[in-house]
Amino acid sequence: MTASRSNKQLTKNVLSLTIVQIASYVLPLISLPVVSRIIGPGKYGILNFAAAYIMYFILLVSYSFDFTATRKIARDPDNGQYRSVVFSEVFYTQCLLFVFSTIVFAVMLYTVPELKANKIVFIFTYFTCIATLFTQNWLFQAMQDLSKIALFNLISKLLFTVAILVVVRKNEDYIWQPFIIGAIQLVISAWCFIWAFRKYRIKFVNVPVSRCIGVLLEDRVVFFSLVFVNLYSSTNTVILGLYQSAEQVGYYTAAQRLIVVAQSVLVMPLAQAFYPFVGKAFAEGREPGLRVVQKMVPLIIVVFGMASIVMLVLGPLVIRIFYGHKFEAAIPVFEILAIVPLIFSLNNMLGIQMMMNLGMDKLYFKITASAGILSVLLNVLIIKRWGYIGSTINWLFTEIFLLICMYFMLRRKGLNAIAIQYFKFSAIVRSLRFVRNELLGKLVKT
Repeated sequence: MTASRSNKQLTKNVLSLTIVQIASYVLPLISLPVVSRIIGPGKYGILNFAAAYIMYFILLVSYSFDFTATRKIARDPDNGQYRSVVFSEVFYTQCLLFVFSTIVFAVMLYTVPELKANKIVFIFTYFTCIATLFTQNWLFQAMQDLSKIALFNLISKLLFTVAILVVVRKNEDYIWQPFIIGAIQLVISAWCFIWAFRKYRIKFVNVPVSRCIGVLLEDRVVFFSLVFVNLYSSTNTVILGLYQSAEQVGYYTAAQRLIVVAQSVLVMPLAQAFYPFVGKAFAEGREPGLRVVQKMVPLIIVVFGMASIVMLVLGPLVIRIFYGHKFEAAIPVFEILAIVPLIFSLNNMLGIQMMMNLGMDKLYFKITASAGILSVLLNVLIIKRWGYIGSTINWLFTEIFLLICMYFMLRRKGLNAIAIQYFKFSAIVRSLRFVRNELLGKLVKT
């Protein structure tokens, strides 16, 4: 692929992924002000408690294939036979994981009182786990054909945003929200699966169970790294739901939802598009890849730092607009977490972009495992006394802990992600110009 085509493809991917994030997080916010006022903090807390709990099963079914399978296909994207083999291995392995997840989910649903009390909500929410089985976004990412993901996501989010506004009219209708989301996502993901199967001429090959187990073992380090990352994200909500009231979960997740939207829309499109791109730079050598990272870090600090300041100032107004006066208690949460998108973007650059592309899977796992365990311990210790504010402080502290650990671990490896010369005003302006002109690919060449 020529440099010109590579730049155009990267630009297209960035735009496509931006649409994906907007569809995934911003479109549902259209219905949020209406629904939150109808169902109140308590019911809103139940919905988010269920979503956080089901995230464990989604994580298990998706495993680490968004990274590991993408990395495999990206090595030889034009090899149709190899593509079919990888696709078959991933799908059959996911089928095994789904069966296991469903058994565990059913057992827990009828043995844990907090789950059994709202079992209809949890069952409806589990539909998203079924949809995950057919969501093969890693294949589109590896083939650098992300515009299709954008289209499918946009359609699904438009459908369920409209459906929720039509169906949820009174407090008792809150149970239909996860049903609508899960059902539509399942239909769209199945459609997307069939389309990708034909588009890339996938042919299922025989994959024995022993090979599926082999795939799980090969990718286990990345998977467990993602598990520990989840320990300081979704687990905050789960532990809060087990120890505190649904209202407290509602306050915490109301602000958390907006923070996640901000970091997803601002950070993830660039992060996902740059993962295979930065990987090619590191494949040429440590210096070319490191130079890309060093150019991006000052830009991240300036752009996301300004975004965090704006979020801090506008936080109270945003909470009142989206949720109404019943959610006033969520304002301190939003203000404390306003800096999280900045720290998260730096963690992504050091952890995913650098460590993963340099094959430092085990080091990344050790760091995230430490952060995850620390987060759970702190949660258990402080959540009974400080409630949802304790969960908030815990999330911020864990992100800072991750950033410090990754930076100094990379320094020990001779990889300094911070280069003073790129913090000069002229260097930052050049980086901004690259982004403005949608020529992000030049960061790899220069």
